Amino acid sequence: MKILHLSDTHNCHHRLRDLPEADVVVHSGDFCMVGTEQEAIDFLNWFCDLPYKHKIFICGNHDDCLYGANIDGLDSNVYFLCNSGVEIEGINASSG
Repeated sequence: MKILHLSDTHNCHHRLRDLPEADVVVHSGDFCMVGTEQEAIDFLNWFCDLPYKHKIFICGNHDDCLYGANIDGLDSNVYFLCNSGVEIEGINASSG
């Protein structure tokens, strides 16, 4: 299984082009700059549209607008981990 790891994009995610092939993409935080809801929505729209089989994201200290959030409407292959975990193809992923 190939995993692509991203982090600390701080609102620059639209600049990422030609990302490598992978089965899973993980963004481990700091996709926002100041943590506004609009920043998070922009990131989520971009992230959910990525062409990966499975997508996992975790909040960082700049993404505080999503701490404790219940995010509805994500595709079944998009996972928001907040003190939780997910098993994908027999491999466990969890956030602290």
